[in-house]
Amino acid sequence: MCKSLLNAAFVVLVGLWPATVQAQQEVPQNMRSIVEKTQSLGLEKFPISFWSYTNLGEHGAYMDEDEVEEWADAGFTVPQSPRYDPADPAQVAHMLRLLDWAQERGMKLILSDPRGYAKKGQGDEIIPANYAEDIRAAVAQFGDHPATFGFHVGDEPDADQKDAFFECYRVQKQVASHLHPFANLLPFFPGIEKRAGTDTWPNYLDDYCTKSSADLISYDCYAQMNPGEAGLQNYYENLRLYREAALRNGVPFWNTVLSVGHFRYRCPSLDDVRWQFNTTIASGAHGLLWFFYYMRQPHANYRLSPVDEHWDRTQTYYDIRRVQKSFHRHYGDLFTRLVSTRVTFHPTARGGGQTFTPNGLVSRILPDREGHPILLGEFVDMQGRRYVMLVNDSMTENVNVGITFPGDDVTLYSWDWSGNEYHGGAYCNVGVSQDAEGLTVRHFLAPGQEAVYRVDSTSAAAEPIED
Repeated sequence: MCKSLLNAAFVVLVGLWPATVQAQQEVPQNMRSIVEKTQSLGLEKFPISFWSYTNLGEHGAYMDEDEVEEWADAGFTVPQSPRYDPADPAQVAHMLRLLDWAQERGMKLILSDPRGYAKKGQGDEIIPANYAEDIRAAVAQFGDHPATFGFHVGDEPDADQKDAFFECYRVQKQVASHLHPFANLLPFFPGIEKRAGTDTWPNYLDDYCTKSSADLISYDCYAQMNPGEAGLQNYYENLRLYREAALRNGVPFWNTVLSVGHFRYRCPSLDDVRWQFNTTIASGAHGLLWFFYYMRQPHANYRLSPVDEHWDRTQTYYDIRRVQKSFHRHYGDLFTRLVSTRVTFHPTARGGGQTFTPNGLVSRILPDREGHPILLGEFVDMQGRRYVMLVNDSMTENVNVGITFPGDDVTLYSWDWSGNEYHGGAYCNVGVSQDAEGLTVRHFLAPGQEAVYRVDSTSAAAEPIED
């Protein structure tokens, strides 16, 4: 019923479109660079990874073709490999088989090669004198395989490790410019600057991009799975800081979210998985990882990882699989071709972000209950066309929410389950109406559920690309 209403409303509007819409604007170079770098990664789909914490010495028996098929079936596109011993011919041969199996399924692997990890030098040396030689040896073994994404550099460097960490990344790019090293940075929280050896977090991130020649910025934050509002504020503050750094430096950022309970962090439910995934995308990230996939040794009360200590798939695996397969099936490579232009919250901003205000893309957000949190991400493609992603920002409550697109010449586009773009509202299940504020489409959204549209109108075309 809803789809037919929308299509009927658009019959006249589509006829008016060519005569009313202004020319699209030029996309700034920093935004173009983010999309170009994302597409240069050589992935067929949106970058989705996981932290593995396995090694071929202990877990090689599990790392067969069926295991790789499960990664692909769950929607992962660039998994982290098991750690391996490059001096062991059997493990090297095993890794090459894993790469072959990944390639057959359109995936690439982040290789956990001990030669790639950041190391401090001695004396006046920032890094060991033989680091570049070790990287050349690793590249000789694996660098020409089409499923090699790059080598893992390391995780969360502190002030004492920072210079070596940045330099090791730079050397990897210098030795093998066609590969994409993976390095993960600390999350921001008050007081972290001293631990990281910086005065401000923006300076820390800019310093990393400049000194490392990084292809991407990656970090992790799990505070959203802590009880209370403070964790949500910290989660969104990190998304904001890393998004701003990505835009300043023309480099995409990836966010690591939580798939395993530990410390005070709860075990994520399906709603939590969906919420973490969609809020990451709406906040402008061009990649996502899950911490973590395989159960580690018993410590720190880790529980219910996607693959547990018995090598059984838990409900978490199936929840992640459902969300990721639906995302790929619905949007295909859409979000690899878009870049974030604005992120706003209704009715109250989180993490130091912006509270929603009307603009040429969206004039109103209308949840059915006062105070219900809504997240709105705005995007542009390289042709200057505009997009919005509306997310129910509650982890627990459904919402009936309307979104109003200003103007009397609005044409909306959505995507079907085959990823085909078409006129109309794929998500509309409540109603559509036109008034002086524009065209309003209403949706019921589950916790963390999204609605995405491409918006064609005179006002959307005139909206400045940089907020």
